Amino acid sequence: MDLSFTASLALTRRIGHPYQNRTPPKRKKPRTSFTRLQIAELEKRFHKQKYLASAERASLAKALKMTDAQVKTWFQNRRTKWRRQTAEEREAERQAASRLMISLQAEALSKNVYSSDGGPPAPRPGWAQQPPPHPSGVGGLGAGQVESQLSPNRTSPDVKYLQITC
Repeated sequence: MDLSFTASLALTRRIGHPYQNRTPPKRKKPRTSFTRLQIAELEKRFHKQKYLASAERASLAKALKMTDAQVKTWFQNRRTKWRRQTAEEREAERQAASRLMISLQAEALSKNVYSSDGGPPAPRPGWAQQPPPHPSGVGGLGAGQVESQLSPNRTSPDVKYLQITC
Protein backbone atom coordinates (compact mmCIF):
# COMPACT_ATOMS: atom_id res chain seq x y z
CA MET A 1 0.00 0.00 0.00
CA ASP A 2 1.16 3.48 -0.84
CA LEU A 3 2.28 5.34 2.29
CA SER A 4 1.30 8.78 0.94
CA PHE A 5 -2.29 7.55 0.33
CA THR A 6 -2.56 6.30 3.93
CA ALA A 7 -1.22 9.60 5.26
CA SER A 8 -3.73 11.63 3.24
CA LEU A 9 -6.60 9.48 4.59
CA ALA A 10 -5.46 10.16 8.13
CA LEU A 11 -5.41 13.92 7.53
CA THR A 12 -8.89 14.15 5.96
CA ARG A 13 -10.59 11.87 8.44
CA ARG A 14 -12.54 13.74 11.10
CA ILE A 15 -12.45 12.81 14.71
CA GLY A 16 -15.62 13.06 16.82
CA HIS A 17 -19.15 13.89 15.79
CA PRO A 18 -19.47 15.56 12.35
CA TYR A 19 -21.50 18.50 13.74
CA GLN A 20 -18.73 19.42 16.20
CA ASN A 21 -16.49 20.74 13.43
CA ARG A 22 -19.06 23.21 12.11
CA THR A 23 -18.97 26.86 12.91
CA PRO A 24 -21.33 27.76 15.76
CA PRO A 25 -24.75 29.06 14.66
CA LYS A 26 -25.45 32.78 14.78
CA ARG A 27 -27.25 34.04 17.83
CA LYS A 28 -30.99 34.61 17.43
CA LYS A 29 -32.15 38.19 17.45
CA PRO A 30 -33.80 38.95 20.78
CA ARG A 31 -37.58 39.26 20.85
CA THR A 32 -38.77 42.72 19.87
CA SER A 33 -40.85 44.49 22.48
CA PHE A 34 -43.50 46.80 21.10
CA THR A 35 -44.88 49.73 23.02
CA ARG A 36 -48.48 49.72 24.21
CA LEU A 37 -49.25 52.48 21.72
CA GLN A 38 -47.82 50.43 18.84
CA ILE A 39 -49.80 47.34 19.87
CA ALA A 40 -53.00 49.37 20.28
CA GLU A 41 -52.61 50.85 16.80
CA LEU A 42 -51.75 47.47 15.26
CA GLU A 43 -54.79 45.85 16.94
CA LYS A 44 -57.06 48.69 15.84
CA ARG A 45 -55.88 48.34 12.25
CA PHE A 46 -56.15 44.52 12.41
CA HIS A 47 -59.75 44.82 13.62
CA LYS A 48 -60.57 46.89 10.51
CA GLN A 49 -58.37 45.01 8.04
CA LYS A 50 -56.86 41.51 8.38
CA TYR A 51 -54.47 41.91 5.42
CA LEU A 52 -52.39 44.92 4.42
CA ALA A 53 -51.06 45.80 0.98
CA SER A 54 -47.35 46.58 0.86
CA ALA A 55 -47.96 50.35 0.59
CA GLU A 56 -50.36 50.25 3.58
CA ARG A 57 -47.88 48.17 5.56
CA ALA A 58 -45.03 50.61 4.78
CA SER A 59 -47.18 53.58 5.77
CA LEU A 60 -48.23 51.95 9.05
CA ALA A 61 -44.64 50.93 9.82
CA LYS A 62 -43.44 54.49 9.26
CA ALA A 63 -46.22 55.96 11.43
CA LEU A 64 -45.41 53.50 14.27
CA LYS A 65 -41.61 53.80 13.87
CA MET A 66 -41.33 50.09 13.08
CA THR A 67 -39.79 48.23 10.18
CA ASP A 68 -41.90 46.87 7.34
CA ALA A 69 -40.81 43.34 8.33
CA GLN A 70 -41.95 43.88 11.93
CA VAL A 71 -45.43 44.97 10.82
CA LYS A 72 -45.63 42.09 8.35
CA THR A 73 -44.60 39.54 10.98
CA TRP A 74 -46.95 41.04 13.58
CA PHE A 75 -49.92 40.73 11.16
CA GLN A 76 -48.97 37.15 10.25
CA ASN A 77 -48.80 36.17 13.91
CA ARG A 78 -52.02 38.03 14.72
CA ARG A 79 -53.91 36.26 11.90
CA THR A 80 -52.71 32.91 13.23
CA LYS A 81 -53.95 33.84 16.72
CA TRP A 82 -57.27 35.04 15.26
CA ARG A 83 -57.81 31.77 13.34
CA ARG A 84 -57.05 29.72 16.44
CA GLN A 85 -59.45 31.78 18.57
CA THR A 86 -62.29 31.57 16.06
CA ALA A 87 -61.77 27.81 15.70
CA GLU A 88 -61.92 27.44 19.50
CA GLU A 89 -65.10 29.55 19.64
CA ARG A 90 -66.75 27.47 16.89
CA GLU A 91 -65.82 24.26 18.73
CA ALA A 92 -67.26 25.61 22.00
CA GLU A 93 -70.50 26.55 20.18
CA ARG A 94 -70.64 23.10 18.57
CA GLN A 95 -70.22 21.41 21.94
CA ALA A 96 -72.90 23.62 23.54
CA ALA A 97 -75.32 22.80 20.71
CA SER A 98 -74.54 19.11 21.09
CA ARG A 99 -75.21 19.26 24.86
CA LEU A 100 -78.50 21.08 24.18
CA MET A 101 -79.59 18.45 21.63
CA ILE A 102 -78.75 15.63 24.04
CA SER A 103 -80.74 17.26 26.84
CA LEU A 104 -83.70 17.89 24.50
CA GLN A 105 -83.57 14.31 23.28
CA ALA A 106 -83.47 13.01 26.87
CA GLU A 107 -86.39 15.27 27.77
CA ALA A 108 -88.40 14.12 24.76
CA LEU A 109 -87.56 10.52 25.56
CA SER A 110 -88.63 10.85 29.18
CA LYS A 111 -91.92 12.51 28.18
CA ASN A 112 -92.73 9.82 25.62
CA VAL A 113 -91.60 6.77 27.59
CA TYR A 114 -94.52 6.90 30.04
CA SER A 115 -98.13 7.81 29.43
CA SER A 116 -100.25 9.79 31.88
CA ASP A 117 -101.28 6.59 33.73
CA GLY A 118 -97.66 5.61 34.37
CA GLY A 119 -97.59 2.72 31.87
CA PRO A 120 -95.93 2.54 28.49
CA PRO A 121 -97.56 4.62 25.76
CA ALA A 122 -99.86 2.94 23.29
CA PRO A 123 -98.29 2.46 19.85
CA ARG A 124 -99.51 4.85 17.19
CA PRO A 125 -100.11 3.01 13.90
CA GLY A 126 -98.47 4.46 10.81
CA TRP A 127 -96.44 6.98 12.78
CA ALA A 128 -93.14 5.31 11.95
CA GLN A 129 -93.63 6.31 8.30
CA GLN A 130 -94.59 9.97 8.86
CA PRO A 131 -95.28 12.29 11.80
CA PRO A 132 -98.92 12.85 12.82
CA PRO A 133 -100.70 15.77 11.14
CA HIS A 134 -100.68 19.14 12.82
CA PRO A 135 -103.95 19.98 14.66
CA SER A 136 -104.37 23.08 12.48
CA GLY A 137 -104.32 20.90 9.35
CA VAL A 138 -101.31 22.81 7.97
CA GLY A 139 -98.80 20.10 8.91
CA GLY A 140 -95.72 20.17 11.11
CA LEU A 141 -95.50 20.80 14.81
CA GLY A 142 -96.77 23.72 16.84
CA ALA A 143 -94.47 26.30 18.37
CA GLY A 144 -92.12 24.80 20.94
CA GLN A 145 -93.31 21.22 20.45
CA VAL A 146 -90.81 18.37 20.41
CA GLU A 147 -91.64 15.01 18.83
CA SER A 148 -89.59 11.86 18.38
CA GLN A 149 -90.35 9.11 15.89
CA LEU A 150 -91.33 5.61 17.00
CA SER A 151 -89.40 2.77 15.43
CA PRO A 152 -91.38 -0.06 13.83
CA ASN A 153 -92.24 -2.88 16.30
CA ARG A 154 -91.35 -0.71 19.30
CA THR A 155 -93.45 1.17 21.80
CA SER A 156 -90.70 3.49 22.98
CA PRO A 157 -89.33 6.38 20.98
CA ASP A 158 -86.20 6.01 18.93
CA VAL A 159 -84.15 9.11 19.68
CA LYS A 160 -82.34 9.02 16.32
CA TYR A 161 -85.11 11.15 14.80
CA LEU A 162 -85.97 14.35 16.60
CA GLN A 163 -87.91 17.22 15.08
CA ILE A 164 -87.82 20.52 16.92
CA THR A 165 -89.70 23.57 15.75
CA CYS A 166 -89.94 27.00 17.24
